[in-house]
Amino acid sequence: MTQVETNRRERKKAATRARIIEEATTLFRRNGYQSTTIEDITEAADVAPRTFYSYFDAKVDVALAQFEEWAHRHVEAMEARPPGETPVEMAAGALEALTEMGYATSRRLRDQHGIPFPPIAVAVLLSETEPEVAGRVYQVMVSFQTRMTELFRSRLGYPIGAIEPRIIAASVTATWFVAVYGFADVVAGTTDPPSADELGLAGLTAYSEGMSPLWEGRLGR
Repeated sequence: MTQVETNRRERKKAATRARIIEEATTLFRRNGYQSTTIEDITEAADVAPRTFYSYFDAKVDVALAQFEEWAHRHVEAMEARPPGETPVEMAAGALEALTEMGYATSRRLRDQHGIPFPPIAVAVLLSETEPEVAGRVYQVMVSFQTRMTELFRSRLGYPIGAIEPRIIAASVTATWFVAVYGFADVVAGTTDPPSADELGLAGLTAYSEGMSPLWEGRLGR
């Protein structure tokens, strides 16, 4: 097989995998996680069951595939940011890098009703009601926060065991949960919501500025 043929085959496989994820996401949002079967997903994606199992072992894997990849790539993008940036600047640059990698933002992926909702956000929302999803999301976020703690410790020169890098890492981690759940609320109230990325950066800015603007009602005014 030539390199051109290999590249074409890999692109086709990536497109099939992405289609399965997107169709599954639509079904999860429309019908619920428990009511959606693998057969439903394969029919919507127009693939055979054996094709599904060549990419995923179970339904929970397709629900979390993009979330797990995004979390891993997000840390890598943060680690690649130049020294001297604030956490907000690092996060903004990392999100731009993720967009360039092809991860759909909340404005780009829309479900059948025209409401923007990426698979990453759906995975977190499902964790609120689905125990098997919640367990995996928790594991991913613990790993994410651990790597972020080490990143901030090394960047800022804190000794091993210092609490400050953990606080910063916890703020970054918590911000994305706030963004996803906040995004769900905003979508319900407007036809042109900001993206989850924008909400995430706003949340991280609030963390970096401290609680006083929130208590005093000055945030965003």
